[in-house]
Amino acid sequence: MSGIVGIMGGTFNPVHNGHIAIAKAAHEQFNIPYILVMPSYSPAYKDNSNIVSATHRCNMVSLAIKDYDYMELSTLEIERGGRTYTADTLKLLKDDYDKIYFIIGADSLFTLNTWYKPDYICANCHILAANRDEHPLDELIKRRDWLIDKYNAHIDLISCDDYPFSSTFIRDEAAAGHNISPFVGNAVAGYIADNGLYNKKFFTA
Repeated sequence: MSGIVGIMGGTFNPVHNGHIAIAKAAHEQFNIPYILVMPSYSPAYKDNSNIVSATHRCNMVSLAIKDYDYMELSTLEIERGGRTYTADTLKLLKDDYDKIYFIIGADSLFTLNTWYKPDYICANCHILAANRDEHPLDELIKRRDWLIDKYNAHIDLISCDDYPFSSTFIRDEAAAGHNISPFVGNAVAGYIADNGLYNKKFFTA
């Protein structure tokens, strides 16, 4: 395998329209022909208590991306199991591709230096950070430039529509019995309802 690939990792608990919008923007703005959407098995920097199974999260991702021929579910981190680190994932993939774009939310720029092996991450991918109006642009540019200077990183910002909701908000809405299809699409909303995900009974069973 060779060529250019984008990687968008995350818990995807659940995947939502904001995630898809970021992948679309990266594809369109940087001509990335192929994007791997990669759920983590056990994210290194998150509380795992409210995370549904890897199988459910992978199924939801498959439903969310089914209309985009340039997006594909990757189970690489799921298959590895345990806590997953970006540096380890890049190490597994770097020999398979000529160039790797690593797609993240802009908020991750403010914690990237605390991740496992940030120097390795910056040396082995081109980082694309999606700005969804969560931070003033001048703050993002200042942070980007700091990371570039510190790690000799390749970082660009993705312009993306603002989606003022999070997976946490969607889980809360689902638990309350509210309609979440405006946030996740009909297919994912139907899957969540059919499987009783995120309701109180699911987490107390």
